Order: sequence, then structure tokens, then C-alpha cells
Amino acid sequence: MEVPDQVGEDKFKVNDDYDFDKCRIAQWLRAIDTLNREADFSEFATDPVFRVLQNEVKLCNFSAGYMLSNIMKDIDKSYWEYGAARKAKKEVARKMLAMNKPIEEIADLTELPQSTVLELKKEIESPET
Repeated sequence: MEVPDQVGEDKFKVNDDYDFDKCRIAQWLRAIDTLNREADFSEFATDPVFRVLQNEVKLCNFSAGYMLSNIMKDIDKSYWEYGAARKAKKEVARKMLAMNKPIEEIADLTELPQSTVLELKKEIESPET
């Protein structure tokens, strides 16, 4: 029995012209091809299955620039949070120094190095005017 060349996988190997085919696998191939080319996906947007495919591809198919941009945002956020936390610790240390608490105790409670606490003490004792 001879199989027509419109059936089976051969139809996709001949010239990749599957625009005429309305079967689900051909639709998948067109949708994937559209996503790979970053072309207009509106033809598939009404189909909930293809919308899921589009969203999944958006999540996993990102450029190095996109990844670097997000990493830099995370680094900036972490740096800002670290700076804010360190500033808050220094304020607590200043208050404790004003109460004449021992340097070791201040360093222990604020988790600041003793050298930082000593620098803060010098700033308090000889403020620059």
C-alpha cells in the first residue's frame, strides 16, 4: 500500500511546508516555528494550549542580556539592602556608644567589626565641623 506524502513525518522533511496542514502536530510545528522566529503569535493566541506554550517559552528562552539585566537588578537590590542594614547597625552602635557601652559588647550585638565601632567612637569624640 502506498502512503500519500501528506501523511506521516515525510511531509515535514520534504520542504518543511506544513502551512496547508491543519492537524494538531502541524499546528504545534507552526507555533514552535513562530516562537523561534519571535514572529506574531496572534494566530495561536486564542488556543489555551498554545498560550501555555508561549508563556513557557518566554520563561525559558531569554537572552544573555535579559539574564544579565535581571542578575544586575538582584545585585543592586542586595547591595542596597546590605548598605541599609549596615547603616542601621551603625546607628545602633552610635546610640550604644553614647550610653558608654563597652566596644566588645557593641560589636557583638551589632555584628559590626570592632574596628568599625572604634571608628564610630572617634567620629563621636572628635566631630568634624
